[in-house]
Amino acid sequence: MAHIKYYGDMRTLSGKTEDNIEAASLSELLSIIGKQYGKAAKKAARTSLIVVENEKVLAIRKVKLKENSEVGFFPMCCGG
Repeated sequence: MAHIKYYGDMRTLSGKTEDNIEAASLSELLSIIGKQYGKAAKKAARTSLIVVENEKVLAIRKVKLKENSEVGFFPMCCGG
């Protein structure tokens, strides 16, 4: 079961700061988030900076989750 931490829009849309979700991959996790919290949450999750085990995710489809994986959804920042 992955341990999820939500920040920014994901925290607002899910109504939670943390969650535990059973998923074998990041793609599956995003699908579950969409089913539990709606299309807006899934879109926000996909456009977030996603971190798995303290590593930035560059390719969602390639990420497999292990038992007790730590996943964070951070808002993208821009500006200068």
